[in-house]
Amino acid sequence: MKKLFIFHLITLVPMVVILSLYIYEVISTGAFVGLFVIYAMIYRPFFDYKKLKEKRLVTKRQFLRTLGFIRFKYFSELMLEK
Repeated sequence: MKKLFIFHLITLVPMVVILSLYIYEVISTGAFVGLFVIYAMIYRPFFDYKKLKEKRLVTKRQFLRTLGFIRFKYFSELMLEK
């Protein structure tokens, strides 16, 4: 349970920060879009891959071949501790 909480904390806090900065107009729309793309295409898939690899559900080749979208197949394994 503790590992699951830490995983969610690591993966969701950056998005909360990005949204907060945009809502309070600290960053522009372009910066928001850029940060969101980096989060969605690089940051989040990296941590999802690490967790799936730790659980021995995917290999690096499978993950890269599907461009990281295989993580949606294992959604429950990522979001819930099994």
